[in-house]
Amino acid sequence: MGPPPGVLPPPQSAPYGGPLPGRYAPPQGQFAPPPGQFQQGAPYQGQWAQPYYGGPGQFNGFQPQRRRGGAVRLILFGFAVLAILCGALVAISVILTGGSTDDAAQPGVTGPSIVPTATTNPQKGSAEDYLLNAEIYRSGALPEQNCRAANLGNGSLAAQKVYYQKLFTCLNDAWRPIFKGLDQEKPDPGLVVFDKPVVTPCGNFAPLSGRVLAFYCYGNQVMYTDVQQMNKAFGPQQDLAYLMTIAHEYGHHVQGVTGLFYARAAYLQDHPDKKLEYSRRNELQASCFAGVFSKAVANTYPLTNRMNEFKEQSSNSFGESPSTPPEERTHGLATSQGFWIQNGFNISENKACNTYAAPANLVQ
Repeated sequence: MGPPPGVLPPPQSAPYGGPLPGRYAPPQGQFAPPPGQFQQGAPYQGQWAQPYYGGPGQFNGFQPQRRRGGAVRLILFGFAVLAILCGALVAISVILTGGSTDDAAQPGVTGPSIVPTATTNPQKGSAEDYLLNAEIYRSGALPEQNCRAANLGNGSLAAQKVYYQKLFTCLNDAWRPIFKGLDQEKPDPGLVVFDKPVVTPCGNFAPLSGRVLAFYCYGNQVMYTDVQQMNKAFGPQQDLAYLMTIAHEYGHHVQGVTGLFYARAAYLQDHPDKKLEYSRRNELQASCFAGVFSKAVANTYPLTNRMNEFKEQSSNSFGESPSTPPEERTHGLATSQGFWIQNGFNISENKACNTYAAPANLVQ
């Protein structure tokens, strides 16, 4: 979906520090790479800021998991992870308890611990080749951050701003060296925390619009978080959901900076039948990057004594349920979300996040 034209005005709920940090113009014009060739950073044929698979008003929005009856979570973490992994244990050597098939996984870590490996050899320089072999996968771990969580208090706009401001600083500090190592030194993205309607290049949004918690707009490289929606979905007590939400949206920024966003868009020009599957691969990759970041702050946030909560929250708070109609499954099942967040955490390096090389049963 093409975004409406226009420039982002100052929102009624101002971002931190006044003007939006990191606003830079998207590529201008339209461009279709030569057949079979992908150029990193080049806009693709069609309208800019097209997030999943076309049509007005779309963006990369993170949504809470639907709850049946509004009372309990869909599936307990342990059963959910076992269910999604049962068919893939031998094929991909997933580790559920102890041990490891990869030396990046720490002894005693439980949960998924895989490094996806491409099983095809696409044409060199093609969009598919870039998705499978992007340099970001070889960029290692994020530097450890001193990032103690701020108190969410009563979950008010002011309290959420304080929480996000500290976390956002840590996200920038963690990812900036990775970008520099990839020769992609871009301005930091922007962040808007809103409790009143906002106007963006990706559309106009009001609090509690649908089920969207937060979204990232490629048109101006800004993340938006809905104060009221976060409170409705989680309240101020479930701070790990706030951590995962903003780190996931930052994952979309990583995809934009590294060219993965453009590669996916170029690939879908020739493979429109893959739009839903590649939307899920895109969203689950952003969640995996969130897991890698979570590892970088684990000792100081801290997460070290909250791993059961982290696992349960990651597998039951976001994404879609098995009852979601197939044509609406853009983000992946809640259990898939949990798998990739935890995989990023356990491997603790960006090589964990090549969801484009993962088998189909892990991106449902």
